[in-house]
Amino acid sequence: MPRINVKEADPVRYAQIKAEQEALRKQFSGLTVARLCPYCNHKIEVLYRGSHGACSIKCPHCGEDVTLPPVAFRIAH
Repeated sequence: MPRINVKEADPVRYAQIKAEQEALRKQFSGLTVARLCPYCNHKIEVLYRGSHGACSIKCPHCGEDVTLPPVAFRIAH
């Protein structure tokens, strides 16, 4: 459950950011890869086609710090 309700706190800013996010989703729609927590298999990140460096993420489900290797993927033609 969210800590604050951003939509109610600042509806103008929320609408602006929501429109920007929708435009980004349309721009990068297509092939995605989900990164899962190795401890609990919870989805912790979704990557869009391209190259991504290594990262460290705290799993929101089990609370473990997870370090993930770099990923590079593209659609084979």
